[in-house]
Amino acid sequence: MNAAQRIILKVVSVLITLGGVVRLVAGRQTFQSFLIGELWVGHSYFVYVYRVLGAFVVFTGITMFCIAQNPSQYSSLLKVWGFCFLFVAMVMFLAGYFLHMSFIHYAFDFAFCVLIALLCFSFGR
Repeated sequence: MNAAQRIILKVVSVLITLGGVVRLVAGRQTFQSFLIGELWVGHSYFVYVYRVLGAFVVFTGITMFCIAQNPSQYSSLLKVWGFCFLFVAMVMFLAGYFLHMSFIHYAFDFAFCVLIALLCFSFGR
C-alpha cells in the first residue's frame, strides 16, 4: 500500500472517530443542526443507545487508524471489515425502509458505510 492510500485510510478513520464523538455528545440541538430534529427522542434509553453507538463508532475509528499504520499486515481484516460495513449499510437501509423513514434521515450514514466498505475492499487487496 502506498503512502497516499495510508493517508486516505487515516483521514477516513479520523472522520469515523469524529462522527462517533458527535454521537457521544449529541443532543436535540445537534439533531436540529443536521436538519433531522424530528428524529430526536429525549427518552433516557434512546440517549443511552445513541451514546453506546457513539462509543462503538469511536472504537472503530481508532482501530482503523491503528490499522492504517501497517495496512498490509491487516489486509484480511480490512476485507472482513468491508463485508461488515456492507452488512451495516444494508441493515440501515432495510430498517429505514421497513420503518417508513425518509431516506434523507439515514442516507448519509448509509452512503458513508458503503464508501468505507469500498475503501476497505480496495485497501485489503
